[in-house]
This record gives sequence, C-alpha cells and structure tokens, in this order.
Amino acid sequence: MQQPDSRNNRRGSVARTGGATQTILLPGVKLDLGVLVLILLCLWFGVMIAPLSRPAELLILFAGSALGAGWLGWRIRRALTRAQQELAREMSDGQKQE
Repeated sequence: MQQPDSRNNRRGSVARTGGATQTILLPGVKLDLGVLVLILLCLWFGVMIAPLSRPAELLILFAGSALGAGWLGWRIRRALTRAQQELAREMSDGQKQE
C-alpha cells in the first residue's frame, strides 16, 4: 500500500476529497440554482404574457435576476462558511487523534 505524504495531501482539491465538505457544499447550491432558474423562467413567461411596456418588462426581469443572484450569493457564502468550519473541525479532530 502507498503511504500518503504531506505533499500529496496539499495538492489535492477539497472538492475531490469526498469528505463531509463536499456533501455539505455542492447539493444545496445545486438545488438552489435549479430552483432559481425555474423561478426566473416562470417570471419570464409571466412578463411576456402580461401587457406591460418594454421598460416595465426589463425592470421586472432585472429585479428578479438581481434578487435571485443576491439569494444565490448569500446561500453560497453560507455554504462556504459552513464547509470551512467543517474542514477546520476535521483537521482539529485529526490532530487530536495523532
């Protein structure tokens, strides 16, 4: 068997480790992005059907997109913070075991 050394551990990506960090971060962000895309598509269809002026349509679509981007940014930041805390906890647990 091959012994892991510290250089190989540092080269690896956090996303490829398969640890708790990946399970916390990726599924929640992917789900939020999917829901956001569906909501924006529904908003777009609603704006195209409604008898609105062109500036009103653009304003509504821009506002919906800005709110969605803000929501997604907030959720990503929260997920990254949680992932960093989990990674720090895993590292401290690993040091305690040695």
